[in-house]
Amino acid sequence: MLDPWEEKEILIVVKAYPEPSIKYTETVCVAGILREPRMLIRLYPVRFRYMDDSKKFPKYQWIKAKVKKAVQDARPESFNIKEESIVLGNAIPPGKDWSERDRWVFSCKQNFDSFEKLSDVREMENISLAIIKPKTFLEFKIEQKQEDEIMKQQMKKQKIFSQRSMFEEKKDLELMEEKFFLRFKCDDTRCNGHKMSILDWEIAQLYRKEMRKDPQSAVEKVTHKIMEEVCAPSRETYLILGNIAAHQNSFCILGFYYPPKIRQKALPF
Repeated sequence: MLDPWEEKEILIVVKAYPEPSIKYTETVCVAGILREPRMLIRLYPVRFRYMDDSKKFPKYQWIKAKVKKAVQDARPESFNIKEESIVLGNAIPPGKDWSERDRWVFSCKQNFDSFEKLSDVREMENISLAIIKPKTFLEFKIEQKQEDEIMKQQMKKQKIFSQRSMFEEKKDLELMEEKFFLRFKCDDTRCNGHKMSILDWEIAQLYRKEMRKDPQSAVEKVTHKIMEEVCAPSRETYLILGNIAAHQNSFCILGFYYPPKIRQKALPF
């Protein structure tokens, strides 16, 4: 019988905020670019905070790992990963002009000039991960989750912590009671504007850190980070999107790619 697991080289580009999981305690949505073929893939399960330090990777680091197509997730970009097989490789620093990162990010086949162009082919090609280039960033908003949603995630967390394990001590996960949203428009005559939730781990972590100091300051600092740094006019900002398995027409912002606007772009492979 053929072994379904294959060793692949993957450049990590996305890490979302951890989510509680009954089966895995918690998981992190991780996406990366395969060295060959050059495409975005989703890795699951990644129990990032429970992994050995020798397996933990930052964004824009190469890893080698054994992966196989996920059976319980029909999305073509979804792969299972063997945590114990992860070997860390070289990291790609931004450098002055992000040129080496550019070569990999822009060589992915899932690049689109607008969300409308992604939507044109999404259903036909069953695309669930993509990179798009908005024209204008309109607003960043923080909204409180509904009480029933907060209660549901708290109950799930309590259920997980009640499952005692003699092999593993569970780490407390601070659940987010807020949602982050970004409003933007695309350079497409059909675009009436979009509002998408942001799941990026770094943004959530910044908000949590600042909330401990001053709640009002937290809102201001995260808004400044998004609108004046990540989506600043001096940046050529792209959104890395992923859809929801149960609602595949609904996309969220998993991460950002924001090199300087004025730079010498590297030629694609």
